[in-house]
Amino acid sequence: MPPSGRMRRWPLAAVVVIGLTVAACLVIPVWLRGPAPSFRQIGRPFIGRSGLIDAVAVGQLDGRTIAVSGGGVNDEGPLQVWDLTVGKPLGPPLGAHDATVLSVALGELNGRTIAASSTGDGLVRIWDLATGERLGDPLIGTGVPVAVGQLNGKTIAVSPRDGNVELWDLAAAKRIGNPLIGHTGQVYSVAIGQLSGKTIAVSGGHDGTVRMWDLAAGKELGDPLVGHKGYVFSVAIGQLDGRTIAVSGGKDGTVRVWDLTTGEQLGSPLTGHTGDVFSVAIGQLDGRTIAVSGGKDSTVRVWDLTTGEQLGDPITGHTDLVHSVAVGQLNGRTIAVSGGWDDTVRVWDLGAR
Repeated sequence: MPPSGRMRRWPLAAVVVIGLTVAACLVIPVWLRGPAPSFRQIGRPFIGRSGLIDAVAVGQLDGRTIAVSGGGVNDEGPLQVWDLTVGKPLGPPLGAHDATVLSVALGELNGRTIAASSTGDGLVRIWDLATGERLGDPLIGTGVPVAVGQLNGKTIAVSPRDGNVELWDLAAAKRIGNPLIGHTGQVYSVAIGQLSGKTIAVSGGHDGTVRMWDLAAGKELGDPLVGHKGYVFSVAIGQLDGRTIAVSGGKDGTVRVWDLTTGEQLGSPLTGHTGDVFSVAIGQLDGRTIAVSGGKDSTVRVWDLTTGEQLGDPITGHTDLVHSVAVGQLNGRTIAVSGGWDDTVRVWDLGAR
């Protein structure tokens, strides 16, 4: 039960994938200490028709920086596309789901910018963001959340079902291979990236573990990554000092960083949140690899992954829990986008890239 007192059927963290490049190569120089960064909200909060905001993603559409948000109340959950340059909705909401939208990811399919939305009714729907139309029939028998990426030249989605991780060919709307089995409970988050030339997925779930999967071989890589005390709600993949890393957030209120080559945790847990961490994202700020997290304490926090320190003060403004965060670029500046159970989507200026 969140602080607002509103119970949700699926207390899941949304997965954010920015386009198809989920693991950007980042070079980290030595950080010269100076004044603490000051973060500010850009414009007014976006208030859409989707009610509680469970999922946000950031990407590009026709040269514009956009955000896509999903959520819902009363088992109805439209997607809304926002033009972040002008701070307005980009057209009407995309259709109407028959259940709450709990996860959304952006990608490319046959030259079109798409959104994949996952709902509590076990369906993943694919949307053409340029036209606002749904592409094909929903993927049936999937779960929450969803991530989008590339495997052997095909646009794929990764989504769990019954505690397993499954792959989908989005062009053919068909499953690929056998389910990836390993988690002993519900899978709450997935992300897609690259490790040593292999396309991998990272997942986190109810069993408190983070797991890596070789998507081409259809098998788990190494041992589970353990350290969280309780559920792992969110995972993201990126690069730090030439190493492929995963960042995870959990019910224990910590953000953890993992070296995916060695399977070891890097440094101590990042602490500061006073409740569950529901969402994490990775980005770049002033040449540094950063993580952005959002949680039950209604704050958004920014972390320098080289030093393991929080950058600046907690970002406040949401009046209920923050369920999803994403990182992107707007007019040459690094931004974070957050969605919360106060029914708002907010955009935050983190500083020059």
